[in-house]
Amino acid sequence: MSLVELMVSLAIGMLVLVGVVDLFLAYQHQYRMQTQLAQMQESGRFVTDVLTRELRKAGYAPRGLTEAFPATAHFAAKASVTGSNDSIQVRYYGSADGTMQDCLGARLGRGDASRARFALREDGGLTCAVDDTPPQPLDALVVDLALRYFVADGWRRAAQVNDWTKVTGVSAELLVASPQDGLVDTASSYVFDGERVTAPDHRLYRVYTTAVALRNALHPHEEGAS
Repeated sequence: MSLVELMVSLAIGMLVLVGVVDLFLAYQHQYRMQTQLAQMQESGRFVTDVLTRELRKAGYAPRGLTEAFPATAHFAAKASVTGSNDSIQVRYYGSADGTMQDCLGARLGRGDASRARFALREDGGLTCAVDDTPPQPLDALVVDLALRYFVADGWRRAAQVNDWTKVTGVSAELLVASPQDGLVDTASSYVFDGERVTAPDHRLYRVYTTAVALRNALHPHEEGAS
């Protein structure tokens, strides 16, 4: 084999090796993208399911329970929800069959009152607190939460709600971000809480929305609705 043939062989080998490396890196990036998207989708579904389940229980009280929802430091009398634009509190009672659970999975007996509070942590992630216990992490990928409340004729922000006993629905927008940065070349752009936002980093972002009717507020005469 001549020196020229050897050099040509080495050059061809290097080209093949570069192609293989590029293909490997492309597949690796695609795998990372799909993995992150799957985690985000799971987080969005899980949190919207928990919020929906808790809001549907708001105002539940077993039959025969008198003065079920008195005024407290957190709630107005007869109100089952209260909150701000990015946090919400819900209260309800356990059932006689023991199937009711709070947001952390603890079972509630008949007459057991529960107050659940959902809020964001300063360093990111959504938490749930039951009564006056310390908040527990619910999901780490939720980076923002926007809430609106339905009163009489439309959706309102918390500051526009004058009477929390009149709230019959809650709308929640969740902003979920990928755990890893550097997944996209250009910053993501998305619409959240009615505004178009450009992400401050190169993570993936997705918005999940749910709207829940407070059935026990819509039909207060039907004690035991859940």
